[in-house]
Amino acid sequence: MIEWLEHIDQQLFLFLNGLHSPFFDPIMYYASKFYISLPLYAYIIITLYRTKSIKQATLIFTLMILCVALADIISVAWFKEVFLRYRPSHNLELQPYIHFVKHYKGGTYGFVSSHAANTFAFATFAAFILKNKTITTILFVWAGIVTYSRIYLGVHYPADVTCGALVGAFISIIMYIIYSKLKFKLESKV
Repeated sequence: MIEWLEHIDQQLFLFLNGLHSPFFDPIMYYASKFYISLPLYAYIIITLYRTKSIKQATLIFTLMILCVALADIISVAWFKEVFLRYRPSHNLELQPYIHFVKHYKGGTYGFVSSHAANTFAFATFAAFILKNKTITTILFVWAGIVTYSRIYLGVHYPADVTCGALVGAFISIIMYIIYSKLKFKLESKV
């Protein structure tokens, strides 16, 4: 059963990685870069401070950082360093069939995707907090593009990014529950 699932994952990866063009190569390459997302992060933080009290916004900002940091740490320590699943870019049987951009191959292990965990942790937590359909749509489209870029670049299988997104979303749910309890305490002090 595991071998069958891995075969399906590899075939889906090869199909999705094969959907490339010279136009999208630089877009997908830079979509994975942290600094490209800085304007979105800044917009969300500014929105927080405009729509919430200083104490609430600071609490949310702190939990947001913690949420993404936990997603990053857990995706590496609890998954990559435990499962030791080679990235497709390090699978010698697949390498001849993979489309790479700028010879980028990532680290050795890829399950789960830290990019997917981090972006979905941020998007989910921010969506819970802001409760705005337009911003939520933008956040999840952004997280989806970043996540797909990892397959496009040849460094993650679909299962890596799917499970990474689930890890990030789960962490953000826990952080939102913590926020709800802390928010109640913060409001009761006023």
